[in-house]
Amino acid sequence: MTKLDKERWEQIRAKGYERFLLRTVIRAGLPFAILMTLSRALWPVVRHRPVEPVWQLAVEFEFYGLFFGVWMGTFTWRCRQRDYNRPTEDDDAP
Repeated sequence: MTKLDKERWEQIRAKGYERFLLRTVIRAGLPFAILMTLSRALWPVVRHRPVEPVWQLAVEFEFYGLFFGVWMGTFTWRCRQRDYNRPTEDDDAP
């Protein structure tokens, strides 16, 4: 991580972990949930089988979105924090 990357991460980190998780849920979890829900709804149609009830698809949509988004957010936060704490060549420069 360069000095510029560290400055950007400091700005993101200053806004808080919860905000970072929320943004990750929106950016990563929502598209994943849409993809998974559509595939679970369209696959039975292609195979000429009955589709699951709408309430079940809605619950799965929420589960996929939150689970994947929070998982990705936590993983990304930890990786960036680990890289932030490592010394870089830019740190030695005056």
